[in-house]
Amino acid sequence: MTIDTEQYAQFFQQGQDAVRTTVETWTNTVKAAAGQFPVLASTFDAEAAIDQYYDLNEKVLEAQRDFVKRLVASGAAVAATVKA
Repeated sequence: MTIDTEQYAQFFQQGQDAVRTTVETWTNTVKAAAGQFPVLASTFDAEAAIDQYYDLNEKVLEAQRDFVKRLVASGAAVAATVKA
């Protein structure tokens, strides 16, 4: 059974989408909860939440890039071995 790089890319795109949705849901939930308590509303830092969201996405995307590069390198090595 073989899985091509397009399937891996799709798999990781779905993973990234799931992470993004989770972070967005978390951020919206925290904002809504903070709005219920005036003390929390004044201390909630929306800009920090946004920065954390994008930092997380950057790390996930970097991990995906590294994985796909390793996958392609491994595939090229296998192809070279099969041709030999």
